[in-house]
Amino acid sequence: MDTTLSVSYETIAHFFEATEGNYRNAIYISCSCSYRRESGCGDFLYIPGYDCRPVLLPLADAENFLGTRIDRTDCAATISSACFIRLYHQWILLSTPSSSDCPIQQLLHLLNRPGNGK
Repeated sequence: MDTTLSVSYETIAHFFEATEGNYRNAIYISCSCSYRRESGCGDFLYIPGYDCRPVLLPLADAENFLGTRIDRTDCAATISSACFIRLYHQWILLSTPSSSDCPIQQLLHLLNRPGNGK
């Protein structure tokens, strides 16, 4: 991982592959969860990958990588983090170890482990 990014280049590649090279095809997740704030918490961009697993890209990483500010209205849609968690509720329960920590942060850690992509 690059020191300025919290996700792997593999995740960035998967994100842009799923969005066909255009972040505007992604869904903007507005973070509004009630979990303890961790470093790196904030808004995210999301798109289902080829296997329907979520590909998550923290907004700060997307902006650093692209060198531009991203306006949520440029994205395909905007949903809350609570809505994202409800959409993936069962998969989150099966994939994450803790029900007390932020599921999105846990998914980011899980999906950014080496070899956890395609």
